[in-house]
Amino acid sequence: MVFFVVKKATVIIPTRDRSENIGEWVRQTRAALPEADILVMDNSTDKRGVPGAREAGCRVVQSTSRGGAAKAVIEGISLSQDCDSIVVTDGEPQYSAADLPKIMSKLEGNDLVVSSRWVAGVDPHGGNSTGTVVARLANLLAWPLAPRIKDRISGFLAFRRAVVDAGSLDPNAWNIGLEIMARGRYASVAEVPLAASGKSENRMSAGHLLGYVRQLVSLYMSKFQVLNFMVVGGIGYVINMGAYSVLLRVFKGAETTFLGQHFYLPPFVFSSLLAIVSNYELNRVWTFKGWTEQSVGFVRYLSMALVTLLFDMAALWALVDFGKLTPILAAALAIAIVFIIRYFIAKRWIWSRKSPSP
Repeated sequence: MVFFVVKKATVIIPTRDRSENIGEWVRQTRAALPEADILVMDNSTDKRGVPGAREAGCRVVQSTSRGGAAKAVIEGISLSQDCDSIVVTDGEPQYSAADLPKIMSKLEGNDLVVSSRWVAGVDPHGGNSTGTVVARLANLLAWPLAPRIKDRISGFLAFRRAVVDAGSLDPNAWNIGLEIMARGRYASVAEVPLAASGKSENRMSAGHLLGYVRQLVSLYMSKFQVLNFMVVGGIGYVINMGAYSVLLRVFKGAETTFLGQHFYLPPFVFSSLLAIVSNYELNRVWTFKGWTEQSVGFVRYLSMALVTLLFDMAALWALVDFGKLTPILAAALAIAIVFIIRYFIAKRWIWSRKSPSP
């Protein structure tokens, strides 16, 4: 991992057994930013170090990180607490250190700057059509995570120090740039054309594809918390419908009534209470993990669930008696109707937003 410090700016490059590439980046960066104070943190296993690093006035330190590029970059961000801005690049041949002055100049008026393949005048992947198709698909899948950015899988970007909390980044991420774009806190963003210096490696092997899919799932679940709530609701639905089906067998006969109510309502109350308890526990340990639970949180959750259960039952009654649907289908639709209401009540009344990590 390589750091270039220029007037409180740090450039981070993770390196592992690619000493020739990183050595060239050191030389290019020295030419682009002559005043840079360069700190090299080498995570390689080949013991060759980074040729030319000391000759270029660099300090060379063995990285304590043992993992992928994301983990190395996160370590670098943590070690750059006193800088105003950070640049991250993976040192791929397609990126050029000659772009650094242009990127740093653009950062003066923005919180985040991305070196992009998909702006005017840039040929993505140097004309490699297959690579371009795969990259564009990967980029499209990440669109909801960073909709204001065209190149969401770029490995060359700069940002102000306050944009990123290192503790919020996934050390096992396939693309650390996407982590920063999706999890960062920035008001303004700009993209600069990539001045490609060579073709990129084909990084979308089966292993990389699985890693990227895992990262997408993690980011979607983190950025769109309602998805977590939806999964928990789905689990609760299975529990609810499973118990409801069993209880319906006990209350046999369409004309059966209980306390003046149709036969299908009392079993729904019991199965719903079972689902409410399970949903509370799953939301507590997963959906709102790290959030502060308000006082008597379970009582609040139970109250919210019971009140919305009345809406569930009213919808169930209307769908069965007037809509002529089966009880099972009607119960599923009734649950879906009040789902969003329950989510916003839980988010605002039961759990309070967690504070950023220090």
